[in-house]
Amino acid sequence: MNRFLTINKNILLLSLLILVILFFSFLLINNYKITETQIIDTNFSTNVDIINPKFTINNNNKKIYVRAAKGNFINEDLVLLEEEVYFESSDFKIYSDKVTFNRKNETANSNSKSKFESEGTTIISEGFEITDKGDVILFDGKTSLTLN
Repeated sequence: MNRFLTINKNILLLSLLILVILFFSFLLINNYKITETQIIDTNFSTNVDIINPKFTINNNNKKIYVRAAKGNFINEDLVLLEEEVYFESSDFKIYSDKVTFNRKNETANSNSKSKFESEGTTIISEGFEITDKGDVILFDGKTSLTLN
């Protein structure tokens, strides 16, 4: 009878140990899921496809680097870049807040206030268009040119 009680006591202790491990595992897993959900909710906006998008226009003579704070796909080729959008090459920089970039054709256009800077030249316009892989830049709307 004593042996039977010892075996039952061991089984009971083992069962209790398993239940305690399962309980703490359950708490740990649920806590991890809540933390991960909170991180996702605070770091990403649901209406943004790309955070800090970066593209390159590959010209025969130079590369033009394209960057923004966020972007949304319009279709397979077109991306709407927003907030702190800038184009930079060894020759110039263009700043704007809203630009449509064509990844396939490596072109861009904007109807937002834009600032072009190059050595000794500043152009402020109501928009711009980049064509021919950056060889042609057209400025739209009211435009002011400052030569230093």
